[in-house]
Amino acid sequence: MAFRPALFGSPLDRLSAWHRLGERQFEALRWLQRADRAATPEAADRHAAQGIVRYFDLSVTVHHRDEEDDLHPALLESMAGSDPVCLRELVEAATAAHRALGQAWRQLRPSLVQLAAGEPVTLPAAEVDALVAHGEHEFQLEDTELLPTAARLLTDDALDAFRQAMDARRVGSTPR
Repeated sequence: MAFRPALFGSPLDRLSAWHRLGERQFEALRWLQRADRAATPEAADRHAAQGIVRYFDLSVTVHHRDEEDDLHPALLESMAGSDPVCLRELVEAATAAHRALGQAWRQLRPSLVQLAAGEPVTLPAAEVDALVAHGEHEFQLEDTELLPTAARLLTDDALDAFRQAMDARRVGSTPR
């Protein structure tokens, strides 16, 4: 059986670890942006672009579903004794950050797909900058506000249900 690191660890720690993976993708984007693309891209450039496309097309989608389908509702359900307006605003801000990142990705994606296919292309600096800025904003909001709030408010049962939903999403089964 293959090792599946996504299935281990606290669900909140896994979300934070996913952000660290995203930061590495931003570093790869910056590296690709600086490279001269006058000629056919090198294999390393193509592979880096393919990895970035895969990350944003697949991993980001699953990560945002983890948060929007499971974490955000669990947080809103935990509002007893909390400020419901504050939690709703936090969840809405995180969802808005997801949408902004998605929009920035849709703008940059065609250039990265061309690069991944081996076509010479210069990555548009403004689009790379926008994607990185939106991603960094999302990670900062979630790492400093959303995840600590969830750690404080969610019960062990709620975290276990969240973990099961995350695992099911990654292996194609349904949560127990």
